[in-house]
Amino acid sequence: MNSKPTIMFYVQHLLGIGHVFRAVRVAKGLARAGCETHIVWGGAKIASMDTTDINMHYLQAVHVNDEDFKALLLDDGSRIDDAGIKARGDHLLELYTDIQPDIVITEAYPFGRRQMRFELIPFIEKANETRPRPLIVCSIRDIMQENRAPKRVRESLDAIHNWYDIVMVHGDPKLIPIEATLQDAHEVEDKIRYTGLVTPDAVDRSQKPSISPDVIVSAGGGAVGKALMHAAVDAMQYCRNFPTNWCLTTGPDLPQVEFDLIAARAPKGMKVTRFIIDLARVMANGKVSVSRAGYNTVGDLLRAQCVCVLVPFTGGLETEQLRRAQMMDKQSLATVLLDENLDAKTLAAAIDKAALLDRRTASFDLDGADKAAEILISEYEKTR
Repeated sequence: MNSKPTIMFYVQHLLGIGHVFRAVRVAKGLARAGCETHIVWGGAKIASMDTTDINMHYLQAVHVNDEDFKALLLDDGSRIDDAGIKARGDHLLELYTDIQPDIVITEAYPFGRRQMRFELIPFIEKANETRPRPLIVCSIRDIMQENRAPKRVRESLDAIHNWYDIVMVHGDPKLIPIEATLQDAHEVEDKIRYTGLVTPDAVDRSQKPSISPDVIVSAGGGAVGKALMHAAVDAMQYCRNFPTNWCLTTGPDLPQVEFDLIAARAPKGMKVTRFIIDLARVMANGKVSVSRAGYNTVGDLLRAQCVCVLVPFTGGLETEQLRRAQMMDKQSLATVLLDENLDAKTLAAAIDKAALLDRRTASFDLDGADKAAEILISEYEKTR
């Protein structure tokens, strides 16, 4: 009989996919530690996602678009109706009854995913009413959205007070403490546990990468990578240090029409692809990496110990990537190019500037998936 806890991990991706890669890495860390691990997945399936050793359960997929972040849309672009909303909520509660978890984890909620309260509140209430009660955990990244209304912050903190045992922060306070971006974090200080950054395995530089570009330009999932990709296509001609041997990886979420346009415009000496399976190894063996400043991308960069240019996405009310890029710049781990200054010539100049930097080893905890498993198992055993 398995003495390790059974985990039920709720994950809902609405626009980008970066946070689900982090969640899956945490789930795989739990599975490696011997836990029976279940992910309840509320978005579209991702073909490139490795879910080996995880029990996957799929709710009817919904997403949002960046024009209306509140409307929940089905795969065909129509809004989910009341019947669909009820069916999702019922399905989630049925899965809870079937799995009988010892630990329940919600990714982002209650600090995000407000659109999903119709199913999350009954789910968490049921978990709190169960006897024996499972350990209830919130899983969040290290940088929160900084322009949230005080009322929303209050709702989140009240939910933590009333329903949750732990706030699992996937970061290292030496890089940035959660109170730097979460208002009134001191109210739940006793529940905060830092796991370290959730990153890929350490890069074995003796292994040959799948491709060997001098400059690798990546856009994470690709949802906010169009401007960077178009600038990069034209930047190679202006780059003094690296006039050829570039690779652009657009991510799976870039619309096909945009991918085709970028691929058609790419000059000789530039490869365009959607996905690189060993991205951290490619970064580690390249000369300069160019990317947005999302959580997973920066984790790849820290693992790869590569020279990099960060072009943080700052569209709409977003502040997370700018904050992360500024942290990396402060630590002399990156050259930063702001979105409003992005064009082919400025990007080429930033790459030439970055090429003068030395590779640096970051002194941060990068083993967040396995550390999360250690923390959760230890906390669970305290309750037995």
